[in-house]
Amino acid sequence: MLDLTGIDAVERPELKHLVTQSASRIENALVLAQAHSLMVRLNWPGNTLGSDADGIVCLDADGWITAANPIARQMVPQLVTQQRATVPTTANPVHVSEVLGISFELLFDAVHRSDAVLDIPLWNGLRLQALPVAPAHESQTLHADQRSSARGGMPLRDIEAALIRKAVDQARGNVAQAAQALGISRATVYRKLGQKGPKTDKTL
Repeated sequence: MLDLTGIDAVERPELKHLVTQSASRIENALVLAQAHSLMVRLNWPGNTLGSDADGIVCLDADGWITAANPIARQMVPQLVTQQRATVPTTANPVHVSEVLGISFELLFDAVHRSDAVLDIPLWNGLRLQALPVAPAHESQTLHADQRSSARGGMPLRDIEAALIRKAVDQARGNVAQAAQALGISRATVYRKLGQKGPKTDKTL
């Protein structure tokens, strides 16, 4: 809890902005804590994906929406009443194909593309850009691949670095996003790749 009140204190816009940012990050963390097989970042065309300003929608393996943050519910109003993370026990879960004009298979397939950003139509005629991201638990697959390749004689450190670099490439250079997908910290990504942390997440 952050208390910004005071007696006869002048309102400080910068503190309101800080609270807004903190609340957004907490909301996003709660959404990502829901069980999911795919996380999809949403934003309007022309905006850069990968920030706290993104709408976030989480899907299970069959394309049913398990969670969505408030920004996503503003972008896609149908999520307000039909998205089951709002009321986890709701009897009317919604499928992603009911609110986005795309099949869930295409969203899952895009994770493995070099350019994973998709242009998605909404049923109201507007369009969104979407970035599907594999969840953190796929880091288990990362470790399994490391053990398998290590048996072939390649040094484990090199295997690990190659897999981490691949995750960064899939995230289009966004280290924070790659670290989240792998279930590790940004500092670990830099350390494993033997590089110092850059001034921005876009540089590696």
